[in-house]
Amino acid sequence: MRMPARALAIAALLLIAACGSTPPAPTDRFYRLQAESTAAALPPFEVRSIRADSLYAERPIVFSPADDPRQLRQYHYHLWLYPPAQAVREHMLASMGGVQARSGLTLDARIMAFERVLDSGNGRAVVALDVTLGGERGVLLQKRYRREQPASDDSFSAFTAAMEKALQAVYGELRQDIGSLDIRR
Repeated sequence: MRMPARALAIAALLLIAACGSTPPAPTDRFYRLQAESTAAALPPFEVRSIRADSLYAERPIVFSPADDPRQLRQYHYHLWLYPPAQAVREHMLASMGGVQARSGLTLDARIMAFERVLDSGNGRAVVALDVTLGGERGVLLQKRYRREQPASDDSFSAFTAAMEKALQAVYGELRQDIGSLDIRR
């Protein structure tokens, strides 16, 4: 065998061997929000829209380090089962007893935060919703609801459970605010 042919054969063998040693790609993991029905006496309303923009509109879970809260990043293999706007809408309806009536009251919301904050502990879930409740007399309520909930450990399942608790706290405050409104039909 001549020298260039031998070098070419060795290079080909190295390339073939390198292809076999590549580790498999990580497995995608999907997370969903599970709701607890905490229905209380509420006037019936229609959840008209829940919107999300930018990174919050996508399925990868968004995170930020606690020491650099201006930086948001996405996990590559940890995803919400549905985009956050759809997941929050379904979670809200299920948590509030499936309230979805055409009574003249409408709820619109925009997701302002929906992320995992990494800190020295187990991290925490952060959610913020800008909510507008409208009625026949116009805007009845306009408020930003924000909650942080520590995770019980550093797993994604614990983060998802913390997000559920943070959302439940938002719904509880929303329920109180709606209950204090003078809504006459």
